Amino acid sequence: MAKKSSAKRTPREQTRQWFRNAKFGMFIHWGVYALLGKGEWIRTVDKIPESEYAKLPPKFNPKKFNPDTWAALAKRAGMQYMVITTKHHDGFCMFDAHNTDWKVTQTPCRKDVLRLMTKSFLKKGLKVGYYYSIMDWHHDDYLPRLDWEKETRPAEGHNVMDYVRYMREHIRQLMTEYRPAPFVLWYDGGWINKPEELGGAQTNATARKLKPDILINDRHFTQEDLYTPEQRIPPTGIVDEKGQPRLWEACITMTSHWWGYDKNEKIYKTSEFLIRMLVDIVSKGGNLLLNIGPKPDGTVQKEFVDRLNAIGTWMDKYSEAIYGTTASPFNLLPFYGRVTTKGDTLYVHVFEWPGDRTVRLPNLSNQVKKVCLLEKGKPELDFARDGADWVITLPKKAPDKAASVLVVKLDGAPEVEKVVIKPGVDRVVNLPVLYGMLDGPHGMRIRYESRDGQIHAGNWINPKDNVEWSFTVPKTGNYQASLDYAVDKDQGGSEVEFIVNGKTTPWLAPNGMVFGFGCAGTQATAGAKRQVCKTRDTAGEFKLKKAAVLRLKKGENTIKVMVPKFAKQKGMDLRGLVLKPVK
Repeated sequence: MAKKSSAKRTPREQTRQWFRNAKFGMFIHWGVYALLGKGEWIRTVDKIPESEYAKLPPKFNPKKFNPDTWAALAKRAGMQYMVITTKHHDGFCMFDAHNTDWKVTQTPCRKDVLRLMTKSFLKKGLKVGYYYSIMDWHHDDYLPRLDWEKETRPAEGHNVMDYVRYMREHIRQLMTEYRPAPFVLWYDGGWINKPEELGGAQTNATARKLKPDILINDRHFTQEDLYTPEQRIPPTGIVDEKGQPRLWEACITMTSHWWGYDKNEKIYKTSEFLIRMLVDIVSKGGNLLLNIGPKPDGTVQKEFVDRLNAIGTWMDKYSEAIYGTTASPFNLLPFYGRVTTKGDTLYVHVFEWPGDRTVRLPNLSNQVKKVCLLEKGKPELDFARDGADWVITLPKKAPDKAASVLVVKLDGAPEVEKVVIKPGVDRVVNLPVLYGMLDGPHGMRIRYESRDGQIHAGNWINPKDNVEWSFTVPKTGNYQASLDYAVDKDQGGSEVEFIVNGKTTPWLAPNGMVFGFGCAGTQATAGAKRQVCKTRDTAGEFKLKKAAVLRLKKGENTIKVMVPKFAKQKGMDLRGLVLKPVK
């Protein structure tokens, strides 16, 4: 069946295809909350009364605000689009809303900053999307009230549908008065109310009628175009009920927590980590929406600028392996890296240069025609068939510290058979973390790290984070599980939990609905076989320690490892799990 030409696609389908190819965008959280320098949730975190918070707009006067500078920074980083907060949960409008004075044009700034930013980013060739918070802590008719405000702001006499009418006026204005923007209506704050309580489907239908090419995300809890996992990277891509790839975008900060400006922030993700994160997301078929929280004076802090410039330097060389690519055909890789695909070409992103200077592409049926580095002159590399795999020989030194890219030309679209982990000839099942799926809910902290050329799961500081492996064994039996882990001095005593063949359910939002239609992670539920052991101090050295005896069934099994209770600040660093049959 022939593909639809772009001329035959609907405007919405054309936007979806453009978005799928774009891969990388800038998220901007900016509002009067920046004046306090404690993040965008500060009004409720610090329980600031509305009368006190109302003192902020008269002080908002960002004299150094230059949207052209912001747009140039996004362009330099290799971003293809931007999404800006038109109204966050505090209800303050960063555009000249017609139906309220709670807006930026009523501050000393006087400018419709949304219009200025839209113009600057479009001028740089970047598409522009609009974030809009359904939740509104300012509007009298938005319900329910914050728990701490229920007594001082009673709900009696207020009707949430009056708020919905107010919100729909904003949507109508945003869809019609800033053309050609926005390409996406990026909702947030919809987790309190069910969509039918706020007429979500009708609001979205109105937006689509006004702007037929618009994309709409999942945060009004209606199934639309775009799924948006927050502060986490799904262990695999996101697919629909038929196994077809969904359109998805991970929104993530460069900071440890807040999206808005935080003057006290000390922890920033490194440029190397951010580059690898972009590659990881793209290799799973997603986009990265990377956030900045500008200062109240309108400038972007140096930590953000430096990291975006570093990403741009990497993209100068390797953007071919990002834009317009599709997800990796491999379910598992035996090296620390990722693969993106474009037609008959594999782009192999190598994060950690292997000590034996080889990269193995498992179960690849195709014939390899050519392998080269994505570097100046495209120097060719040796490669050879080894059983079901192809093995590529690398040069002595990695061309790039964050991620070097190999270009592998095939004889057609990649044909790859799934890797299945089985016991070795000694009947032992080896489960390195590279063959495990790192996962967690919103606020996921666990990540791959390296020590002495070996990869481990590190930064294990969130008790909801986990590693899960799938594998097969030939018969039912008991297996001694040993953890290859390191625990710093005086950090032992954390509980490690093994969940064998457990059922999982998605995390639920306060409105009782599945958060992000399942893309917010899962939790183990009834039916799981749980066993617990405690870590021991290893003075920071990796050691193989017996942990528990696990009962496995014949055929496919899953084991999820969690650290639900920390003795100190951190759980452990984990290189893998070894399962040895018990006689």
